Amino acid sequence: MAYDVGVVGAGFGGLAAAAELSKQGKNVIVFEASNELGGSAGKYERNGYRFQSGATVGMGFEEGGVFDTLFKSLQLQKPPMTLLNPIMDIHMPDRTIHYYREKKEWYQEIERNFPESASSIQAFYDEVFYVGQLVDQLLDRVPVFPPKTPTDWTRLVSMVNPTSVRLLPYLNQTVYDRLKKYHLHEHELFRIFLNGELMDSVQTSVEYCPAFLGYAALQTFHKGAYAVHGGLATVAEQLADYVKSCGNEVLLRYPIHHIEKKHGHFHLHSKRNSIFEVEKLVLNHSVHNLPDTLSEDLMKQSYIHPEKENNREAWGAFIIHAGVDERVFQHTDVSYHQFIAPDHPDDLHDGGQFLLSLSAPEDIRMAPEGKRSLTISTHTDVKQWWDADDYEQKKEEMKDRLIDTVEHYFPGFKEGLDIVLPGTPVTFQKWLRRRDGKVGGYAPTGRYSWLNSYSIRSGIKDVYLCGDTVFPGAGTLGVTLSGLMAARELLR
Repeated sequence: MAYDVGVVGAGFGGLAAAAELSKQGKNVIVFEASNELGGSAGKYERNGYRFQSGATVGMGFEEGGVFDTLFKSLQLQKPPMTLLNPIMDIHMPDRTIHYYREKKEWYQEIERNFPESASSIQAFYDEVFYVGQLVDQLLDRVPVFPPKTPTDWTRLVSMVNPTSVRLLPYLNQTVYDRLKKYHLHEHELFRIFLNGELMDSVQTSVEYCPAFLGYAALQTFHKGAYAVHGGLATVAEQLADYVKSCGNEVLLRYPIHHIEKKHGHFHLHSKRNSIFEVEKLVLNHSVHNLPDTLSEDLMKQSYIHPEKENNREAWGAFIIHAGVDERVFQHTDVSYHQFIAPDHPDDLHDGGQFLLSLSAPEDIRMAPEGKRSLTISTHTDVKQWWDADDYEQKKEEMKDRLIDTVEHYFPGFKEGLDIVLPGTPVTFQKWLRRRDGKVGGYAPTGRYSWLNSYSIRSGIKDVYLCGDTVFPGAGTLGVTLSGLMAARELLR
């Protein structure tokens, strides 16, 4: 039996694609190498706690958002969630900034923290919201980018209108360039704050972030950020259940080791010498992994050059999952915290800045009574973690560095910790099959770096890509959009 479509990887991109294809009546089979759904936004359970593998903040559930639209299309009920306001607290060396969702409250917070530059920063954010709305209007039409076929180019040209033309000044500048307009490029404190938000969302700093991309990310926080009860894995489970309700299959612990094409069908080799035949493919297991999966003949047909891919820089993540006594955070109602290390605020990785997310006190699925589940995550250079001689020492030092920083801002944190489980890029390769432990796609490297994106087109007939390594990029919103794009192109 040959399936209509095989989807490799049950991250958010693969599950969104599978759900969309299932809705359209396609015979779909989904393969996931691990025993959990959601990929880098999945979960696992240990000692009565549920831990979120990576991404923790829910975006796109507001009216008209990506997940709101998808759930309505599939006639699914959104899971219970809490709208965050403030979104998070940013703990800087000399102050804590409350990052409010509502524009009025946020502008008041700007006046409180940056009184001498408040009007300039508010004007900058006026521009952020303006450009973010322009980007949203274009993404509603979900273009294939970068264009690879005459049809792609035709669709892109058709999108040239007064709205898209207004975006032109922001397509060839960085966020840093735009800061110059408001005389903010030398405002050290605001730059440190902004770098923290951009590292969280776009994986880079103001100097290297294309303006339109950074603006789209910054305004997304203010559209609606949510704590999804049970974690984002709850959303992945709903999408998988929908796929199965349509009579299709979602197989866990089924890694795809090799893909080749024979007699007009793709042959997917999995465990115990099992082989599955599919007519078309959606690959959600990252561009990093393609050379290890596709046959030599298929790889030659693709747009991906293995040597170039291996040398392309991408971040990894150092992560700590832990349980903590709820009394440690009893004096704050905020569940999401960003920490700027007091002794090295300009470092954007390896503990210089990092995020801590706490489960909601009322979310009993995440932690035992009186406890809260937490995830700490910082960007890290993947190369340093593959030296076996001092691996354990490095892991222990990084764990202590992060915990010490939280202790600095929340005295009693160390004493209140229960279970503590650190993870490195080595962990991400082992459990999520991310080659070299690379996660989060590719960091922008300058004003025109967005032109180097991979599109959903692989270059191989009937093979489509989705996930954080293709346009529109990382984050649950980006990967979900790419999955929907891949499904819709496949259906054309």
